[in-house]
Amino acid sequence: MKRTILFLALLTASLAAVKAKTLVAYYSYTGNCKAIANALTSQIKADVLEIQPAEKGLRYEANGYALGTQLLEAINANPDKASSYPAIDPVSVTLADYQNIIIITPLWWSQMAAPMQTFLFNYGAQMAGKNIGLIVSSASSGISGVEADCKRLIPDGRYYSKSLWIRSSQVSNAATLVSDWLQQISFTDNNTSDTMKIRVSDGTNAITFELNETSAAKSLYAMLPLEVKVENYSNNEKIFYPPTTVSYGSDCIEGECPAGTLALFSPWGNVVMYYGAASRYSGLYILGKAIEGADGIRNLTGTIRVEAVGAASGLRSVKPAAGSASRGYDLDGRLVAEGKKGIVVRDGRKLFMK
Repeated sequence: MKRTILFLALLTASLAAVKAKTLVAYYSYTGNCKAIANALTSQIKADVLEIQPAEKGLRYEANGYALGTQLLEAINANPDKASSYPAIDPVSVTLADYQNIIIITPLWWSQMAAPMQTFLFNYGAQMAGKNIGLIVSSASSGISGVEADCKRLIPDGRYYSKSLWIRSSQVSNAATLVSDWLQQISFTDNNTSDTMKIRVSDGTNAITFELNETSAAKSLYAMLPLEVKVENYSNNEKIFYPPTTVSYGSDCIEGECPAGTLALFSPWGNVVMYYGAASRYSGLYILGKAIEGADGIRNLTGTIRVEAVGAASGLRSVKPAAGSASRGYDLDGRLVAEGKKGIVVRDGRKLFMK
């Protein structure tokens, strides 16, 4: 009986972990928070919810910040009354579907921006017990007041160990700042059951990338496995050309590319693997990031194999580069010598060599 109860408890915990998802909710007045949200969602799998004021075109900073100050004063006077908060557009969200919620908001005069306060006043009670992350954009002021507002509005949230403060002057470097923060708080989205991962290997160096959910990433993933030539370009990247065009849509993300970024340079149609940081560039779309072996990117040479992690099942056939011979790999993506015994992957098939 005890074994049955333990099994059921472990099964329940396992299922809960599989279902756990992340929601990124942001309000952006100047565009900085939207840029930060794009930088974040290029690195984690998440649904995105934009909060917008019901009344459009308002200038909160006009006349010495008169309107913005008025909205905050109304909230401060009666923080427990719904009528104290400015109206926002209706949102459609089922918070029960999410375990992690990351709030991205501007700072208004040492407090959380009023529209985001409205959203959290309306939904904060439903965030009890969930993992709460906070990212704040401001010109120069510290963010302790915004943190206090967040904890007032989500009193029973489970907050990550630290918030992230990105100054207006740092937004261009948001991807790196966000990446560092995610590592510092040991973030995990616990939602890896359908995450797209690929391995790139030249037989000596193997790098595993986790892809995002953009149309370009899905297009590349659908082509796998591939064998293609890797090329040097500039002093911070390796590139390869898929045999067919990687398609992309309006959902694709431009942004800063820290070392380890996988991207599509759409004007030329090549896939880029960065071993050094690169700036945002028009038509350079982020596909994902290296989660293992990133230091090996700079050492890739010759013909590389690009395959979905765990996909070498014999259900797909390799699409080799012109003139390349079929080669064998072990289960970690390393090139094996001819005549090796044991399990070898060749042309997309798993073979047992005696």
